[in-house]
Amino acid sequence: MLAKRLHVQLTEWKPNDYSESRDHDHELEWYLWFEGRLAYSLFDRGPSDLVPLPGAFRDTRTGRLETRPTIYPLVVGNRFEVRLVAIERDGPQWLDPDDRAKGEFFIDMDKDPPVSTWRIIAADPRNTDLNVEASFRINWLDYVDTDEIVEPGPPRIIDDANYPYPWGDEVMVFEHWLGLGRKAALKLTGENRFSRREFLSFTGTPGRPGQLKRMVQDVYRFGTAQIGVANDTVSSVYVPRKRPGTLTVKLHAHDFGDPRFAEGAGRYFGSTGLYNLSEFGFDDRVSAVEVTHTYPKPTSSPVN
Repeated sequence: MLAKRLHVQLTEWKPNDYSESRDHDHELEWYLWFEGRLAYSLFDRGPSDLVPLPGAFRDTRTGRLETRPTIYPLVVGNRFEVRLVAIERDGPQWLDPDDRAKGEFFIDMDKDPPVSTWRIIAADPRNTDLNVEASFRINWLDYVDTDEIVEPGPPRIIDDANYPYPWGDEVMVFEHWLGLGRKAALKLTGENRFSRREFLSFTGTPGRPGQLKRMVQDVYRFGTAQIGVANDTVSSVYVPRKRPGTLTVKLHAHDFGDPRFAEGAGRYFGSTGLYNLSEFGFDDRVSAVEVTHTYPKPTSSPVN
């Protein structure tokens, strides 16, 4: 299943209130869920009038006490639910049943991309005074192809040439880095083709005989009005693996009809991948895109 592995740093947690806040010991568990999957669980025991050390987290699974640990939850969508569930025990069940509280909200990374800071509160004022707060920061994400999430539906034949990216073989531009925000596919169709040429290419290497191949090179141009994302707001670009042939993408700081075009800045990408333009000094500078598709000329089938 194609998903995103988030890099989430837990920064702080604190009990705003226990069900009985003085002169007793407690056992507290809380569970943090991303998109319905458990991402972290914590266990705390001690006097209820003492607050935890800032940034200190004790993992239920390992028992280790860590300072601001980083966790790696998986999500499929760019918009997902985060849920915090807290359970407090103060004594035997017949004397003091468990107090439970929860809180939940949605994060939309298309609107709030990393780096982003969040706070979630588990509370249920109708049934308990228990109130627990946790804060975290989403620092990064990786695109992954994972078996940890089962893809729904029957097995099917999938073209995985561009895995782990989810956009197939279309060139994409995005409003935010990491492939987030408003997006547009640059369609390599006839109305966008600027030129076509044919040429001969020799496939051999020194000491190894090759052959001549007839190649086709199509150049597609997308000006400010054709890109599909507002001018000077593109922050990442995706270059896919195209079958057959290869793709190259060149970004321009000025539109093709702009008198400054010839002398304007540009950036060239010739390898498959997702590129964050801030790393190349080209963030929010794209006004035009040129895509070149080079591929072997199709051979005509003989007619009987």
